[in-house]
Amino acid sequence: MKISRHIELIALVAIAGCIRSPITSIGPQIDAIRGSQNLGIIQFGFLTAIPVICFALAAPLPSLRIFRKIKTEQLIVFALLALAAATIFRTLGSNSLLFGLTIILGVSIAILNIVTPALVRRDYPKKITTVMPIYSAVLALMASLGAGLSIPIANYFGGNWKFGISVWAIPAILVALIWIPLLRKAQPMPDSHENHFKELLRSKKAWLVSIYMGVQSATFYTQVAWMPKMLMDKDYSAAEAGALFGLSTLCGFALTLILPLVFSKGENLQRAILATSVPGIAGFLGLTYLSNSWTIPALLLISTTHAALPLALGLIAMKSPSLAATSHLSSMAQGIGYCIAAIFPLVIGYSYALTDSWISATYLIVCLIALQAVSGLKANR
Repeated sequence: MKISRHIELIALVAIAGCIRSPITSIGPQIDAIRGSQNLGIIQFGFLTAIPVICFALAAPLPSLRIFRKIKTEQLIVFALLALAAATIFRTLGSNSLLFGLTIILGVSIAILNIVTPALVRRDYPKKITTVMPIYSAVLALMASLGAGLSIPIANYFGGNWKFGISVWAIPAILVALIWIPLLRKAQPMPDSHENHFKELLRSKKAWLVSIYMGVQSATFYTQVAWMPKMLMDKDYSAAEAGALFGLSTLCGFALTLILPLVFSKGENLQRAILATSVPGIAGFLGLTYLSNSWTIPALLLISTTHAALPLALGLIAMKSPSLAATSHLSSMAQGIGYCIAAIFPLVIGYSYALTDSWISATYLIVCLIALQAVSGLKANR
């Protein structure tokens, strides 16, 4: 029985290994994709924003009655296989196929995003503050690999950007194979047959959790979309830019492993919230205004913002009034949150296209991180 529980936990954490690299592998390929597909800078920005838009629009799906009748494990396997197919086939044709299947990719990841906190609350109610940081650490690790290895993999296949992106379907396929044997124990998520959304929409705490989820996601996905380009404009090559961004996300992975030590002292996450926001402000200002000799220290400071995700997921799991309401709060927080997150990569891209400079974009990001800190502290009270 204990071995079975370990396998289930591994399968749960493994989901994190396949839901970020198909997204982070895009940014370093900006020049190759734009040249191959004849995309403008705004069009490329929209391509990177599509998954986040899908996260927002698809967030309510797992809470709909029709989805709640589907066993959770079945929903996970379906989403993983759809993610793998979209990751591969979006690179094989026209821009219509590229954009269209990126939508399927985004919806698949959205479903996995929503069911995970509820699954943790259901199966590991006393280990939420341990499981969520480990899950987020794996997520950060694979995000860094997607960014850092995208160009080297493409170069191995003759400089073909399509291989650098489509190869990240392999983790989704492998994780689906882990989950298939677990289908025999599949069960639907507990449902009280109550609509918790009305209650949550009246809750100030739920709105604060949602805003925190949104601004920390906006900070991350703005980096996913534009950090490689920011580094290229500092005279780094595409491969160097991808590697540096990968280093930043890798350092974020290391920090998420430290967060359980903070969590274990109780539900007061004040220090963790500050530690995953304030250094990022200094990092972005340093990256913009200091010379390239300060790039790595600046990225190390910025990497702290990547570790805010387990805090957001932990707040969702801990602040929901009941197990049945967890998926509703998860849907609300991620629906509203990713609406916020979808806007900023486009705004930053437009700001850059308008000014041909990253200075105004930097101040927008700094304001975003400041809002992240304030909303997190208020949600934590």
